[in-house]
Amino acid sequence: MLEGKRVSVVVPAHNEEKLIGETVRTIPEFVDRIYIVDDRSTDGTVEAVRALADPRIELIEHERNLGVGGAIVTGYKKARDDRIDVTAVMAADAQMDPGDLEMLAGAVARGEVDYAKANRLFTGQA
Repeated sequence: MLEGKRVSVVVPAHNEEKLIGETVRTIPEFVDRIYIVDDRSTDGTVEAVRALADPRIELIEHERNLGVGGAIVTGYKKARDDRIDVTAVMAADAQMDPGDLEMLAGAVARGEVDYAKANRLFTGQA
């Protein structure tokens, strides 16, 4: 939890068996749920995810490849269905700085912004 809000991270993954573990290990403890959406990988991504001992992980497997956008949508819908308050997306290739997550998710959790991306915060106002 962060600022009294449940937080999730959606991790769209396609053929990321080598980096998915490192990515998950960098996700901060305040994150309540990690939705890893396997987008029909042909390598050992699914097995690598199943081997992770993080109880926050929920693996969602696509029956066919929908692309990164489709994987993100799947994760967002699951977070919505689970009534998660704040959801972020992190790439499965360990290239995103998890240190930014608290600042971005915190601003959304506090209601200061409606949406945050990288180092940019957005309100619903035009």
